[in-house]
Amino acid sequence: MLVIGRGIVALPPETYNILGTMKTENLGIEKVLVNLVSNPRIRFLVVCGPEEFGHFPGDAITKLAANGVDERKRIVGPRSAIPYLCNIPREVVERFRGQVEVVDLVHPKEAEEIIFPNPEYTFDQARTTELLAALEDCRKRDPGRYPEPPIIALSRALTMDAGAAVHSIDRMAIDFTSQMLRLPSERLSTEASLVELSHTFGLFLDPVDGVVQEAPSVEFAEKLRRYYRGGS
Repeated sequence: MLVIGRGIVALPPETYNILGTMKTENLGIEKVLVNLVSNPRIRFLVVCGPEEFGHFPGDAITKLAANGVDERKRIVGPRSAIPYLCNIPREVVERFRGQVEVVDLVHPKEAEEIIFPNPEYTFDQARTTELLAALEDCRKRDPGRYPEPPIIALSRALTMDAGAAVHSIDRMAIDFTSQMLRLPSERLSTEASLVELSHTFGLFLDPVDGVVQEAPSVEFAEKLRRYYRGGS
């Protein structure tokens, strides 16, 4: 069972096998996927809670299940800003789509009702009842263990503390956007790639600004920079 954001839900422990939370449409989804494909016994993922504005993680993971990723490892079709799965192999994505059925209980989905990121909230009785019914339906339809062995995927980005990863992304976003305010337009249009200084410590150099930064991965940092500069 996957709860969007900081949702608090009280359910009998025997009604589910694993419970986690998700806040982002990139690193958050990657961490969920590597956990799921490491256990062939997990066949359903109930995604619940109100959608979050900006990241739209609920929409991203349901679109991933339905559509997969393109050649750039971008989830196909979500509303999310940066739905790139840079740190996991395509094998993990395809295994997730084959092994796990996503049950979408994310609502409301209308823009004027969607919550802004990071509020703490509690499931009311109606939501809890809906969730229990969905979990019971999954139990009845359980197809048994997936026939393939577990997949183990590791990377620095996936082993980072979630809070540290989010802080790193927020800092990069501020730095990349602030460049647009202080640099001449000809420097912003440069195609110079970020330079990885240390894979172990996740350090890279932005040659445009001459700044050393930390990132979950250089590939993800490149995607983030391109997004904030209006690229694809």
